[in-house]
Amino acid sequence: MKVTIRILTVVIILLPLSEIFLVSRATFIDYSNKWREIEIKKGNHSYYPSVHFIYNLEQTEFQFKANESWYYPEPERNGWSKLRGFSMGLHHDHGSVRLVYKCVDDTLLLIGGYCYVNGVHPNDGVGQQATIDTIDTDKVYHCLIKYEDEKFKFYFEDKYWECYAGENPSWGYMLNPFIGGVYTLEHDWKIEIFDVKKLHDDSLQAFEPRL
Repeated sequence: MKVTIRILTVVIILLPLSEIFLVSRATFIDYSNKWREIEIKKGNHSYYPSVHFIYNLEQTEFQFKANESWYYPEPERNGWSKLRGFSMGLHHDHGSVRLVYKCVDDTLLLIGGYCYVNGVHPNDGVGQQATIDTIDTDKVYHCLIKYEDEKFKFYFEDKYWECYAGENPSWGYMLNPFIGGVYTLEHDWKIEIFDVKKLHDDSLQAFEPRL
């Protein structure tokens, strides 16, 4: 009996530790320069693991491809679904930036920018979210999001949008896909994504707004 209790005690102690190890290991895996598929099961908002910690965080650059699973009947409250971005600091609802999308009337796919600034939700702030473009399925799109000069800067294909970012720490974590906010989908959702290495600043000049 005592042996059984000891074994159970060890299991109870080790299980949370092993969980922490698996999560920590997953958050530091470098997926750069390779295509991978992320799937969110129907009825869920996200997949596991959902974050990737990064120090000296300044930007994220990626390519992605949409598919038929991105379409859905428009819910009553059709908010933005999140594709990729990063949080500045520990809590994404203090300062974070994401490329987002929504489906309109089960036919039109919109791409947008979505930012938390100094703890203010995008719905409550001014200029913290915007529609940037429309997209189609089965086509590769490129996006670069930078944190620079207290601004979040979006370079999506040939479009540019920026948002005041406030003051944030220089470290944070990657934010992966998150479906809905108050709704989920009735089918599995998938994205093909390719995280690329840092792009040279001189290649961005064509997209900078002319003053």
